[in-house]
Amino acid sequence: MKNVTISMDDELARLTRIAAARAGQSVSKYLAEAAREKMKADDDVTETQRRNIQLEALERIWAGPKWDVTENGRMPTAEERNARR
Repeated sequence: MKNVTISMDDELARLTRIAAARAGQSVSKYLAEAAREKMKADDDVTETQRRNIQLEALERIWAGPKWDVTENGRMPTAEERNARR
């Protein structure tokens, strides 16, 4: 386990000590848990952003020009689709 020194203003330090005491934890454990939760939240946001980018790409594809494959108002048969031209 590593020891880390941090700096914060007096008011924040006081509030942190109070919050840690209410949680029944040391300030060190309280801050470590807060950092862990923050990193998990950041990872969740990154994953959500990645999914949104993929969804936007799919929506652009689906919104693109339609490809009319009908012939004389009907879908081609398998033989017509696979006929060598």
